[in-house]
Amino acid sequence: MRINPFLKPTAVCCALAAFHTFAWADLIVPVNGVNSLNSGYQSLACTQLSVSGQLNLNTGTLVRIKNSMIQTGGVVNGNSGLLEVNGNWSNSGTFNPGTSTVKFTRLCGVSTINVTGTTDFGNLIIDSADGPLHIVLPPNTNQTVNGTLSFVGNPKDIYIEGGPCSGIRLLEGANSVGQDANVHLAPGVWIGKTPPAGCPGGPPVTGNSNAVPVPATDALGLGLLTALLAALGGGSLLRRKKPRAH
Repeated sequence: MRINPFLKPTAVCCALAAFHTFAWADLIVPVNGVNSLNSGYQSLACTQLSVSGQLNLNTGTLVRIKNSMIQTGGVVNGNSGLLEVNGNWSNSGTFNPGTSTVKFTRLCGVSTINVTGTTDFGNLIIDSADGPLHIVLPPNTNQTVNGTLSFVGNPKDIYIEGGPCSGIRLLEGANSVGQDANVHLAPGVWIGKTPPAGCPGGPPVTGNSNAVPVPATDALGLGLLTALLAALGGGSLLRRKKPRAH
C-alpha cells in the first residue's frame, strides 16, 4: 500500500485493518500524515515501515516489519503497542515509548539488525527465534530501556556487536532477563545501569599516574624557557669549575 503524497495535511492516512487476515506492502506515513492503529494484529509481510508524520500504536500489534525507519521529524507514539522488527531499526526522529514493546527478531530471513540513532525503549525483546541473530549498535551511543530487556530464542543465540562504547543502558527501575552465556557481547559493547569509564554517560577515566602534563606555549615562551635552562646549566657548570679553598 503506497500513500498518495498529495493528501491534505490534515488527512488521517494509512488506516490499518483491525484483523490479522490483512497483509500490507510498505507502510508510509508521510509528513503531516497521522496513522492510528486499531487494537488488532496487523502484518506488513516483511515490507518496510517509514514514518515522516505521526504513527500512534495505541494497543495495536504491528508485526513482520522488515526495516523500520523513523525519519527526521517523524514521531512514533508507542503507547502500549508492539512493533516487531525483522530487519534494521533507524531512528532519526522521535520515539515516545510509553509502555510499548519493540521486538527484534529474524522472521523475514534477515539475521543481522543494524541499529541507527538512539532510542529510549519501553520494553525491548531480542529474539533469535530459530537461528543466530546479530544486533549491531552504533559506536559511542546508548540505547536505553526503561522497562524490561529480554533475551529469548529457540535456541537462544544472540550477538550484540558494535563499539567502541556501544551500549544498552537500563534506566532506573529497568531490568534484564535471559542474559546468559548464549548472549555474546563483542569487545567495547556493554549492557547495564552505568556506562563504562570513558564512555558517554559514564565516569571519567582515572589512572594511577601523578604526572602533570607540560602546558603548551608559543615560540616566545619557548625561547625564554630555553634561555632560562641555559643560564641554570651555565651556573651549575661554573660552580663545578670553581677551585676548592686550601
